Amino acid sequence: MNPLPRITIITPSYNQAAFLERTINSVLDQRYPNLEYFIIDGGSTDGSVEIIRRYESQLAGWVSQRDKGQTDALNRGLGRATGEIIAFLNSDDMHMPGTLHHVAQLMSGESAPRWLVGACLMVDAEDRLLDRFHHHLPTSFASYLMHTSGMIPQPSSFWHKSLFERHGRFDLGLHYCFDYEFNCRLFAGGEMPALIDQTLAAFRHHPQSKGGSTPIRFGLERLEVAKRYLSDLPMNQRWPLWRNIGYRRRLYAIEQAKNERPLRLYSDVLCRPWWLASGDIRSALWKFITHRQQAA
Repeated sequence: MNPLPRITIITPSYNQAAFLERTINSVLDQRYPNLEYFIIDGGSTDGSVEIIRRYESQLAGWVSQRDKGQTDALNRGLGRATGEIIAFLNSDDMHMPGTLHHVAQLMSGESAPRWLVGACLMVDAEDRLLDRFHHHLPTSFASYLMHTSGMIPQPSSFWHKSLFERHGRFDLGLHYCFDYEFNCRLFAGGEMPALIDQTLAAFRHHPQSKGGSTPIRFGLERLEVAKRYLSDLPMNQRWPLWRNIGYRRRLYAIEQAKNERPLRLYSDVLCRPWWLASGDIRSALWKFITHRQQAA
């Protein structure tokens, strides 16, 4: 019997051949003896499948077929997971050397944390350091909902399987912020992560990444998630969150207006306080939504 807990890592992937091998090696090079590693590929056509096949003898399983996106791929992986500890690592991110042994040590035993989050780096396409995430606990659930950054970096997050059994899998209705919404469910359910200073992972920022290419969509989806929890908050916290949501929505509208009317509207909006520019912002939002609907 292996004394180390089984750790399940799930990598969802789609056309990330430029980075996929580095991701795979960052997991397999851990030499963790009780690893269960799944790669769920969405039917890549860029050579990713050939890369996966080179490592299939070291994988618990892999598949390459069309799916409904990253969230669906992760839930499929969760359906196969048997590990006591579960994490997911996107196909352009990496785990740092020694991560899995360190996580296993900290998350073993009856009093061990069920949710562990380490420090996380941000690197570019060539693995050059860009920044460090400053992970920290929110002062309250409401403050987490109002914060513009995640606070809790996903690549360095590890969960005990019991959290998925109790709170469910990732929300298939979300395409960008499903991990954020899962964290919200955990906070709302009374769970708090244990934060450690050791760097466990690196998040890759590049133009083709979801975060790098669609920041506004991330932001708008986070707002929709925050609205779900308004009724769960005490009355004295609902109004500040509602105002925060409105203010952030206007900021995203300004960003959208850059592409719609980059000169006249942009100068009108930016030269006035946001609360006086709301009419212009609503107009820009409506134009953006209409354009999206016509394109669909």
